[in-house]
Amino acid sequence: MQVTLTHHTNTRKSLEIHVPAADVTSTFGEALARIGPKVKIAGFRPGKVPKNVLLSRYSREIRQEVADLLVQRLFWDAAAAAGTQPISQPALENADLADGQDGSIKALYDVAPEVKLPEYKGFKLEKKKRAIDEEAVAEHLEGLRQQAAKLLPEDGVSAEGLYATFDIKAKPTGLKPQTYRDQVIQLDPKRPFDAEVLGLKVDETRSFDVTVPVEDPNKSMAGKKVHYEATLKDLRKHTVPELNDDFAKDMGDYADLKALRASVLKELEEAAERDAHARLQSTVLETLLDAAPFEVPVSMVSLQLDDYSQEFANMISRQGIDPRRVNWNAYRQTRHRDAERAVRSGYLLQAIGNAEDIQVSEEEIDADIRTYMDENKVQQPFAAFKSDLEGRGATTEIKGRIRTDKIFDALIATATVTETLLDKQAFEELVELERKREAGIASARFDAGGLDSGETEQEGGAPDAVKHGEEAHEALEAHVHGPDCDHDHAEEKPKKKAAKKVEAAVSAPEEAAGEKPKKAKKKAE
Repeated sequence: MQVTLTHHTNTRKSLEIHVPAADVTSTFGEALARIGPKVKIAGFRPGKVPKNVLLSRYSREIRQEVADLLVQRLFWDAAAAAGTQPISQPALENADLADGQDGSIKALYDVAPEVKLPEYKGFKLEKKKRAIDEEAVAEHLEGLRQQAAKLLPEDGVSAEGLYATFDIKAKPTGLKPQTYRDQVIQLDPKRPFDAEVLGLKVDETRSFDVTVPVEDPNKSMAGKKVHYEATLKDLRKHTVPELNDDFAKDMGDYADLKALRASVLKELEEAAERDAHARLQSTVLETLLDAAPFEVPVSMVSLQLDDYSQEFANMISRQGIDPRRVNWNAYRQTRHRDAERAVRSGYLLQAIGNAEDIQVSEEEIDADIRTYMDENKVQQPFAAFKSDLEGRGATTEIKGRIRTDKIFDALIATATVTETLLDKQAFEELVELERKREAGIASARFDAGGLDSGETEQEGGAPDAVKHGEEAHEALEAHVHGPDCDHDHAEEKPKKKAAKKVEAAVSAPEEAAGEKPKKAKKKAE
């Protein structure tokens, strides 16, 4: 096989493959046999269209089919003959093909980068950790009290601070009347509507007029008089339990408040240690990345961008936003640097893990799975549960995550670590600084074991689930109030913060040798 290898960059290559006339002719015949029965041409029965007519009418489609078939058939052997190991599907760059003549095809593809490791041992590191003091414990206990609060029925009349449920009929001057049922309002006499309904008993109705301020943003209502009929249906008081021994017992298996405090202190200290350790890992990784610049494959960056896009689509769907409204090409551009850095992280950690011969045993994987099962009270037999994980590829991720943690542990073990305890203000300032620096960063495909193969080019566009409409999106809940309602509903429903995670694949390059990359979702143009 005659092959010409071209090195475009350290990770981007192309192969030009010479194709003998006999192979070109046979492949044209195969392409014609595939396309012929599908086309309809006046005067010819399906499958009976002459070859010359097909080549005349569908020359571009047939040549594309021939080129695709030849790439599938010849590329992998040609790459092996050229001494390269592709990590992406080939993308046809050029084809010179004519039936009955020698031809050539040229395909672009990516290879893994060569990582030259910097000095990665003996770092001097600062471990920044939140100091857990009495204030932190008190804040957590107060949070538990607020979570345990209940809206209990209240006797008497509607008053400031109580939660009142109304059926409301509203008739603005010159407009049709509207009815709003089961409207829950925490009463505030500073609002005109609320001031008029103070002193009501349950099942009592009150009629009154309210004039909408002229500066109201709703221009159709500004300055209008609205006639209301409000019926009080329910009245409740927000009741927070006292912080005492009874409260502690309600929180779990605690003898008294002292035992609950001790448990909270322990949990907060463990959480602070986990947080500090994760922050230390990030510091190590950033230091390594700055010390080891190298090019990463475009296809891997494209896959990482797919991950970011899908995660962002899932997040906004849960918030009731249609992902189809997002400019996905623009989103991918804003995340390109993050994706490139994440891919570099994966290759760098992989290289360190290989250099240190860090392995993960089957026993370690089993222990991790059993811990998960215990924490989540999984009742399924271990063997069946693990088999299900293996079927979904989850054990590969588990193995990679364990290996990643072992690599970080090995790096930190050689470092000189100084621990700094931060009070509440200093810790909040640190978190805010990190938030501004990392705003918008989603999961990173960096791992210690290897990277899945990807497409040769960055495709852009919407995530697959958005393109194909495979995900159901939650609908936004709509609050309906009277025209004078000025409640801030944005504060009523807390926003979910997207959790950062580290995804880890596992197969080292030597384990994957000889395996073809996963099939690309679509070829690069």
